[in-house]
Amino acid sequence: MTLICVVRSRYFAHMDAEWFKKKQKALGVTVHDLGEALGRDRTVVSRIYAGKQKMTLSDAGVFAEMLKAPLSEILQRAGVASPEVAHEIQIGFSEGDAAPWAGPSSVRCDEKPTRNGVDTWRVLTDAMALAGILPGDLITVDTVSQRPPKAGDIVIAQVYDLNSGTAETILRRFEKHVLVSASIHPEHQRLYVVDDNAVSIRGLVKDCWRSYE
Repeated sequence: MTLICVVRSRYFAHMDAEWFKKKQKALGVTVHDLGEALGRDRTVVSRIYAGKQKMTLSDAGVFAEMLKAPLSEILQRAGVASPEVAHEIQIGFSEGDAAPWAGPSSVRCDEKPTRNGVDTWRVLTDAMALAGILPGDLITVDTVSQRPPKAGDIVIAQVYDLNSGTAETILRRFEKHVLVSASIHPEHQRLYVVDDNAVSIRGLVKDCWRSYE
């Protein structure tokens, strides 16, 4: 199932490929970079631009991150959703367990982000507290890693509700196609099956450290 199934009566048929290409050029992002971020061959990007393959909600989140554009604009430019629907979906995205960090860079970090797609995030909940990752900790998230997640990896994932058009960011441990928490709280105990549609891994956590500011 893709986003088209949710808004099929209100989507635009036109893909504004020129807008995407101009954004790529301005940011120095190649089709190969986008393909890697999507976890697929770069020909998928070409097919989306050519209108031969519809962009899913998961894809749109990756494009928004790579092209530094609001999710709502990505959805509109891709011909997936009307402005009203795209705005509803944008509002529905939740920070969840962690969110990108734009605070001071003076905190200690063993592995500073050094390339496009490697960013600092702040942990917001205790979903991984038993693994030593506490609310307020900072983590380095690699969103363009070519390596697929291995059992035991800590990951950032997006969980989509395609009926309501909402999404939640979760911080979990990857274990053979499922995501598990490390928390004593019942609200974090649910297992998520990674299907790259309703549940999609967005990045690998490479490092974690604590700020004492």
